[in-house]
Amino acid sequence: MASSNTSFKNRDDYRRMMELEEARKAGMAPAALDEDGKEINPHIPQYMTTAPWYMSSDGPTLKHQRNWNQKKKDENEKTGQWYERGAKTFQSRKYRKGACQNCGAMSHKTKDCMERPRAKGARWTNKDIAPDEKVQDIKLDYAGKRDRWNGYDSRDYAKVQQRYEKIENVKQEEARKKELEERFSKKVVEEGAEGEGEGEGGEFLLKDEEE
Repeated sequence: MASSNTSFKNRDDYRRMMELEEARKAGMAPAALDEDGKEINPHIPQYMTTAPWYMSSDGPTLKHQRNWNQKKKDENEKTGQWYERGAKTFQSRKYRKGACQNCGAMSHKTKDCMERPRAKGARWTNKDIAPDEKVQDIKLDYAGKRDRWNGYDSRDYAKVQQRYEKIENVKQEEARKKELEERFSKKVVEEGAEGEGEGEGGEFLLKDEEE
């Protein structure tokens, strides 16, 4: 089974072709380009770059080596769509058949309920019916399912930063108050010592005058 781009060449043409391949492997000549304008690695063997006869290709290409059944990337990956955490859809006022017996939401079953187990569930009390969660069907590929940072929003970390900033501000204020208190107490002690010295000097003067 011959390929479409295979043609009988004389000895000189074959020698030139082999010299060009050696030059490409050595990096002295530019690499061959495929139909899409992409460079083909010169170290790839010829039987891989040569397309089969049904491809009707005029030159080297790797199009036949790609997966023809490869699906386009899902729109969720392009737009960065992810599950809406905590999103609610409908709030019922009474218990519905098939809902969770604990909280009364239709979006999950009783065994999957994440709410605290009630002494008497919503099925029997018909009160405090939880709203239905928004259920989304997002299809991900192999890498998307195992991506630990998929769906991460850096804005969620702003709350942590604000909390630590408040703690640091409180610590700084406490340190300033402590420093002011130490300075004030030190100043009071120095003033008291000076007052005691002046008093002792005055007593000596009085004693000399009496003598």
